[in-house]
Amino acid sequence: MRLVPFAEPALALVLLAGCTSGEQSTPEPTPSASPSASAGRPADALPEAEAPGGNLASAGKDADWDTFVLPCEDKTQEAVVQQVVTGDVSGDGVADALVVRSCDNVGTVEVFDGSSPAQRPWRIDQPLLGGPPAELRRPWITGVEVTSGEIVIKANGHAIDSGSKTCPKDRLVFAFKLVGTDFTQLRLETDPAGSCLPAG
Repeated sequence: MRLVPFAEPALALVLLAGCTSGEQSTPEPTPSASPSASAGRPADALPEAEAPGGNLASAGKDADWDTFVLPCEDKTQEAVVQQVVTGDVSGDGVADALVVRSCDNVGTVEVFDGSSPAQRPWRIDQPLLGGPPAELRRPWITGVEVTSGEIVIKANGHAIDSGSKTCPKDRLVFAFKLVGTDFTQLRLETDPAGSCLPAG
């Protein structure tokens, strides 16, 4: 009689398991090593955290604009963000952000490229109404809109030739267009009100 040696216990179990069924066992799925998109994210996270590429257009009006606008020249004052308008200014088909902010009741508009990173947006040129002669009128901005790439800013402002600077008495309409990398003022319309207009 020829003796057949026993297989090792572990190997024997494997051989028996293979003989008991004709079906192939399906391995259980292993959990992914990559964390969930929402894991560890604060409840108040900005929209760009979830958007592919994280561009500014995905955040739009919901970005933390107080941290992106320029500070007031007077360091004792704090820039106040009044309004955010979105529209394609650069002509690339992506909505840019126009941020209306004021210092000491004098307004200006900062324009940010919508294709730039949402956490570090790129400012396009210098703030609008931030230089002469517009700043001499101390404009208080009442509205901003973008039409076919043209920026129209409505504001209440002081008359340059007026001896009294106590209050704005002119309704102003500025129009700007991005030419290359710089904004060009297209026109300025002035409508004297004859009495003090709101400012702040």
